[in-house]
Amino acid sequence: MEFLRIMKKTLYIAAIIICQVFISCERLDLAGMFAGQSPDNDKRFEQSREYIEKNGHQPYGLNQISVMKDEYKVYFSTDTHVSDTWNNLSKWSAIAENDADCKLAIILGDLIDAQGNYPNFMKGISPLSKPWYVTTGNHDLYFGQWKDFTDYFGSSVYSFEVLTPNAKDLYICLDSGDGTLGVKQLNWLKETLEDAQKNNYRHKLIFTHTHMFKRDLSQEFIGNYAIEETYEICDVLGKYGVDWYVTGHDHYREVSHFKDVTYIIVDTMKDSADKPAYMIASIGDKMKYDFVELY
Repeated sequence: MEFLRIMKKTLYIAAIIICQVFISCERLDLAGMFAGQSPDNDKRFEQSREYIEKNGHQPYGLNQISVMKDEYKVYFSTDTHVSDTWNNLSKWSAIAENDADCKLAIILGDLIDAQGNYPNFMKGISPLSKPWYVTTGNHDLYFGQWKDFTDYFGSSVYSFEVLTPNAKDLYICLDSGDGTLGVKQLNWLKETLEDAQKNNYRHKLIFTHTHMFKRDLSQEFIGNYAIEETYEICDVLGKYGVDWYVTGHDHYREVSHFKDVTYIIVDTMKDSADKPAYMIASIGDKMKYDFVELY
């Protein structure tokens, strides 16, 4: 089995090199898969928190959302990989906009497929006027695109609240675009969850790009966290009563449970997907989710 794993990894590396040499330098950042050209996670964390301290929230979201009912919907999508087209993103944005029960939307990273496509992403999401939030995926950091990300979205690490008539829910966004949280961000998460104990939140939900457990060949070098970091994050989430940890990255849905935390991977929404899908979360006294195929 170990021999087969090594052979698969070798073939994967060879395929990347062939693509890099013979196909397109615009869509594949070979160097970025091994040593990112964007700042490391601790530096991105510092810049993100500086932005939030100055501005309060991402430019298209709010740090508090008030809703009229105790139950509301959140639309999740991920891995839109926008390049020359943005059809699925536009359709999803319009569906979310036209659902009166949807109060906010979240995109879980890999917004774009290659450098220079953030303007196209903005075209795709333009039907959505409700508060919406994004986090970084690995593709959003390739080719040193962190600066582009911050020019459009400001921060990749933040939190916000949804206030209902009789409850309040906490949402935390983490930056795992390079397959780790880093020391500073993990410490911030612990402090944020410790402070949350004083606020009697009904639910606590974390969203980011990198999934916790699942690993497969398609995501080899940035597949998921190191095992030691996985243990520590899971321990923190269980200790502080986090309800959901919602991610993308793998392109295929999966739901698992560990230490009373539900870990959800949402399907890809890229235009070339055979079955693009998204998730609708119903947040009330109970938390429910439905995966919905776009067409």
